[in-house]
Amino acid sequence: MMAVRYLVFSMVLIVAATSAWSAGFDGPGTAPCGLTPTPTGQFTFTTAQYSATGQCTTYGSLGAPRTFPYTVRGSFSKNVAEEIIEIVPASISEPSHPSGKWTTRYTCASDPWLTPDGPPYEASLLRLKCPIISRTGPTPAQEGPRTSSDGKRLPTIGELFALWSSAKPMTAWTLAPAERQALTAKRDADLAEAKRKADQRLKAGIQQQSLVRPIVLAPTVGQRFFNQTSVPIKLSPPQGWVERQVELDGTPVKTGRMYMVRIERKNAIGNWVPHATLPVGAPQAESATGYTGFGAGAPPSGVTSPGSWRLSAQMSSPTQTGWSDWVEFMVMAPKTAIQKTPKMFGQ
Repeated sequence: MMAVRYLVFSMVLIVAATSAWSAGFDGPGTAPCGLTPTPTGQFTFTTAQYSATGQCTTYGSLGAPRTFPYTVRGSFSKNVAEEIIEIVPASISEPSHPSGKWTTRYTCASDPWLTPDGPPYEASLLRLKCPIISRTGPTPAQEGPRTSSDGKRLPTIGELFALWSSAKPMTAWTLAPAERQALTAKRDADLAEAKRKADQRLKAGIQQQSLVRPIVLAPTVGQRFFNQTSVPIKLSPPQGWVERQVELDGTPVKTGRMYMVRIERKNAIGNWVPHATLPVGAPQAESATGYTGFGAGAPPSGVTSPGSWRLSAQMSSPTQTGWSDWVEFMVMAPKTAIQKTPKMFGQ
């Protein structure tokens, strides 16, 4: 494919050969505007964006050629395609030329830049046609008149852009199969990279989250309790925790914060076995006395027995954190008075 392709071929196939002259073309290869070979694409999971550049040549009143660039931006998302063609006005030092911004929005069953279709430029063979939702453009004065060498009126640049984009976006219509394949490969690569980064962020978030842990203030390591008596559980939010919700007086709102406390005991052969997992609200866990419903609570999970115990805590809402370090404590049998058995008579 040549470095620049001319859009005249599309026009030749839209109108009959006998009327091509009246449309303003002197023959193949002499269309006023050409495109770079392939639009570039940038893709996310929800949107595809395309861009391309081109160049137009028209002739002034004295027959001098005027060449100027134009840009094309396209997008596709949720079955809506949009193409914006723009020619910036000439600077003071340049000869005047047509200028303006042409915006066309379509409804498309699939991405017109990626969907395989008929040969480029052949409008009669298009399989995917996108009805136009809306179209806006500059005034006819901005588009500028065009005339042939014999003085006959030619279609303005705006009229040509409208014709070339009547069935689907102009830059989607001119693509060859190999160019669509290149854009599809770019789409697949972009989405694979986006997924890799999303997975990386998720993994980093999980790792960071596991480092944030509540603090167990009570019981303390090695603390001793009597069997079937209360074992106060006092917790504190993770270090540096900032409560977003506050009362009218500025004090933190604790009602939305919840902890999970897992408790294990050591069995006869020295292995730790799960005993209970208790949901504990922040108002109780962070109070001066702590949560007092374990140790002398309802059996079987709420009561203790002599032996080695340990507990760990996690904030479960509004944000789930990692688990705190285990805190081991002891439960002892209650002290009882030792009474000797009376000796039997004669002993």
